Amino acid sequence: MAAWLQVNWGSLVVGLVLLAVVCAILGRMIHQHRAGQGGCGCGCADCPGKGICHSDRHPSKS
Repeated sequence: MAAWLQVNWGSLVVGLVLLAVVCAILGRMIHQHRAGQGGCGCGCADCPGKGICHSDRHPSKS
């Protein structure tokens, strides 16, 4: 097992870094969704797709 880890440590580190980046992006997206912000990063006041992003359960905070 130690020999396998010694051979593949670089791939494991890169994989863990990529996993951390993906988790951070997903966490940010979930945080924005719960805060009522759109997925595009801009406000929803003049957005024609406002009804798609914000259903009746989650009214727009714009």
